[in-house]
Amino acid sequence: MSENDIEMHIKLLELLEKRHKEGEIDDNSFNELKKRYEKKLKDAKANSEELMITSQIKVAGSQTLTPDSLSVSGSAKISGGKIMRDIRIAGSGKIEGDIECKSIKCSGAAKSTGSITAHGVVKTSGSFKCEDFLHTYEDAIFSGAAKVVGEVIVQGYLKTSGSFKCEDNVQAINGATLSGAATIEGNLVSQKTIDITGKATISGDVVGENIYFKSKRFVFEIKLFRRRELSTVEGNIFAQNEVDIEDIYIEGDVKGKVVKLGLNTNIHGTVYYVEDLIMTDNVKLENEPVKITEEALKL
Repeated sequence: MSENDIEMHIKLLELLEKRHKEGEIDDNSFNELKKRYEKKLKDAKANSEELMITSQIKVAGSQTLTPDSLSVSGSAKISGGKIMRDIRIAGSGKIEGDIECKSIKCSGAAKSTGSITAHGVVKTSGSFKCEDFLHTYEDAIFSGAAKVVGEVIVQGYLKTSGSFKCEDNVQAINGATLSGAATIEGNLVSQKTIDITGKATISGDVVGENIYFKSKRFVFEIKLFRRRELSTVEGNIFAQNEVDIEDIYIEGDVKGKVVKLGLNTNIHGTVYYVEDLIMTDNVKLENEPVKITEEALKL
């Protein structure tokens, strides 16, 4: 089926409507013919879409295309566009230009030269790079090495393990867990808990319900007060509820209802707390902590 077939069935339906209004076709015949032509039009559109998607894909390996999904194994090149299916790539995949899809799951090596908009989950393992923004309406899960040049907006939950880098802001509406090495050259913002283990470098602010920077320590490291590589936040840390941090340098301020400062914490700004402030002996503060009201805690 081609675009000509689609156009033909649209014209047949228009003609059918006209003849029915002019009384040339009775109601029973009209309803029967209309139902038949509408089905043919629907089939023509589906076939045309399938041909269009197939023409967008070049595969050295195998591919499976269904009404709900596009699965590729081997080496694949997709020319982008709107593919409202679950895209699964196993092996090596390259998306040229912007793409909109239901979801995207990649294992191996995947690269997008444009933006990615997914109405479902984005999940990658291995090597992944997106050279523009990434927006997903559900969760985003990255394991291995992942890099996004533009802004990351995750309506669900963000989880990273291994190496994660974003050269812009990161919004994870329902919370974020970052483990391994994370670099964010903007703000990290969530309406829920942000939990960071390992080493993180964040150029902007960190904002969430609870903020945790916790290192994985062995018992002998705790006893010896062994210094770890510090995470760095060049902006401020703001939590609506609890801040619990260690092995970190913060250029700006720290604000929270309850603030806990653990081993190797160095804060150049000021610590503001509402209910309680708990510190270990080796915490370094540039300024005296300030107790504030809950009203003053609000952004």
